[in-house]
Amino acid sequence: MSRTTAAATRVRAAAAQLRAATTPGTGSPGTTGATATAHQRLAACADPAVLAELLVVEVERAGYRRVLLVEPVARSRERELEVLAARGDLLLVPGRRFPGADLVRQGPAAVLDLLPGDPSTPRLAVWSPPGVPDAADRVSVLVAVAGACWRALRSAAEARDLTRELQCTQALLGGSVHLAGLGSWTWDPAGGVVRLDERMRQMVGLAATGPDVDLDTWRAWVHPEDRAPFTGVEDPAGHPAGHLGRSAPYPFRVRCPDGAERTFIGVSVPLGAGGATVRGLVLDADASDRTTGELVRLAQCDALTGLANRAVLDARLAEALEHAGPGRAVALVLLDLDRFKLVNDTLGHQVGDALLRQVAARLEEAAPTGATLARLGGDEFVLMVPGVDRPDAVPVMAQSLLRRLRAPIALPGLAEPFVCTSSAGVAVGHEGTSDELFRSADMALYRAKDAGRDRVAVYDRVMREDAESRRQAEHRVRRALRTDGLRVVWQPIVDLRDERLVAAEALVRLHDPVEGVLEPGCFVDTAEDTGLIVDVDSWVLGEVLRQLREWRREGVGLQVSFNVSGKTLEHPAFAHRLAHSVEATGAAGSSLLAEVTERTLIDLSTATRASLGELRSVGARVGLDDFGTGYSSLSYLDRFPLSFLKIDMSFVRPLGQSARADAVVEALIALAHAHGMVVTAEGVETELQARTLREMGCDRAQGWLFGRPVPAAALALPPR
Repeated sequence: MSRTTAAATRVRAAAAQLRAATTPGTGSPGTTGATATAHQRLAACADPAVLAELLVVEVERAGYRRVLLVEPVARSRERELEVLAARGDLLLVPGRRFPGADLVRQGPAAVLDLLPGDPSTPRLAVWSPPGVPDAADRVSVLVAVAGACWRALRSAAEARDLTRELQCTQALLGGSVHLAGLGSWTWDPAGGVVRLDERMRQMVGLAATGPDVDLDTWRAWVHPEDRAPFTGVEDPAGHPAGHLGRSAPYPFRVRCPDGAERTFIGVSVPLGAGGATVRGLVLDADASDRTTGELVRLAQCDALTGLANRAVLDARLAEALEHAGPGRAVALVLLDLDRFKLVNDTLGHQVGDALLRQVAARLEEAAPTGATLARLGGDEFVLMVPGVDRPDAVPVMAQSLLRRLRAPIALPGLAEPFVCTSSAGVAVGHEGTSDELFRSADMALYRAKDAGRDRVAVYDRVMREDAESRRQAEHRVRRALRTDGLRVVWQPIVDLRDERLVAAEALVRLHDPVEGVLEPGCFVDTAEDTGLIVDVDSWVLGEVLRQLREWRREGVGLQVSFNVSGKTLEHPAFAHRLAHSVEATGAAGSSLLAEVTERTLIDLSTATRASLGELRSVGARVGLDDFGTGYSSLSYLDRFPLSFLKIDMSFVRPLGQSARADAVVEALIALAHAHGMVVTAEGVETELQARTLREMGCDRAQGWLFGRPVPAAALALPPR
């Protein structure tokens, strides 16, 4: 039985079950009147979402105060439930997920499966048993009807999916035959003719429309020495049964009606139970020979530029490395165009393609003899030079390539010549693998772009050590996240008027089993680059909320300041995690001080703005950290309402010793106060700095003068 037939059978069975469940008189005594009407409404549902909503509505009408319909969601570590529909005084909303164990902890009066024994179907949970007679029986019947509807809808959807899959497969097979240039023929003894499809008629020189040829005509066209494969077609019963299986490919010659003789390669297979009807596929071997060269060219070349493609480059690079040695190095120049995406976005892809062709032509003119020039895709090109005896000459050659590309280019549709700059990464080696050389060139290219573009960077020992250092740092962060190797220390923040402790900043540390305790500078940048900062920030937020809860129990009312990365704010799940964590821990949102960087506000995306809004919605205050360390424009101060500002220690350090520094900090404090922000000075280490800040009207301060970062237990808390 085919998958489609099986699905159709399940649809019919589900429909029969649905009819039985909704037939008056088949349920409990409570299945009349309003209940029968509910059955009809459920049976009329054609969409699972509508069915889910209608079911909880009807169950609520039966008298239950709280109704929840959930669907299991498989996860790697635990099973979660997704809320499909809910009614009553429930906090959960459709689409929200929560651990399956939470449903049990909520203590429902009853949990019913829509399809008993099927763990993949939704479950209905009800609370507050009503005092309505037969309410439980009525709900059981409603669930049974909904389950039958659910099974019918699911089976119908599966049947539709299988039908679409079959149609797609048939279309792909037909397309494959057409793409391969195959013709087909069919011989049916009952009809006495050989039917040729359009491609086959074209191959033998017949008109696209016209009568089918009879068997004698077809035999006459086939060369006498090549008729053996077709003798079985004339009389399948007169030949060994083995012939009726799928044949091996066989060549045969045909004298076509136009007088030309062509060589075909065919394969045939019997159709039907008796094997009388035979179908064959035919390939024009002569045409295949003519196109072999073109196919080889297409397989080896980039379609847009005509340069070698990645497959050819990999083969030649591997060969070059096999023959490399101390005096015969292999050079790889990885080159791409600066801001090429902007060309496509503003001038169009046709202009972008024309630019790529011009770039390829210029690179071909400049490529040394014996080198391989390839396009990897997009605007990325590679020049591979084997047998290099002077590695120091390779960067000079790369600079020459960049100068050549920098010359104005005439492009179609543009009135003025276009100037295109590019960046290049160079790697030279005489051992190792192709992947290692590519990685080295790619790192050099990244360094060239990071340094400002339009330049050449060479992979060297420093870059290699830096890459190894980043790799080790990433490994340390991943291990710390996996083995609970992160720690939080707390630095006091005081009110400058009376030096009273009013807040503490949560600072993350990494405890490495080999290196010991590491400061943020050793791993935070790597966590930012790899995206692990999202997990680090989430862990720190959890520790902050846990500590706030402990201090709240002890009657300590400190605010807690913590850093939030821009990547964390952009993560779609951050806002949900934040709201859920604050709600679950019972922490006061007003005690949270979230610090963001100037870069976050400069690149304020929609997702970031939403996360900042979520922070404010739970009562947290959002402020600017390390103010003044990189951006001259202050317009971002008005892009989002900020509650506080922290002046970077580089401004605080010379206070009291430099009139210029004093004037700058005083202006910053006045600017922040004009925007309604509380000002905190970082890195305060001397009484002179503290006195100067106090005289300027600075609100708060933190630094070694008031306390170094310490564990929570060692923090000098204010008296209760």
